[in-house]
Amino acid sequence: EAIVLPPWVALAVRPRPGVWEYVRVNVHELIVEQLSIPEYLTFKEELVGG
Repeated sequence: EAIVLPPWVALAVRPRPGVWEYVRVNVHELIVEQLSIPEYLTFKEELVGG
């Protein structure tokens, strides 16, 4: 799953069954940050809420 809110792209990655990892990438500065589940969900809500 990917969420795009420029300049960020947040990704939910499933490396194996039952395990999820959440990261966001700043596509302008090429910075990768790991997200907690609440941080990822907040990021996702920003897409819906504008």
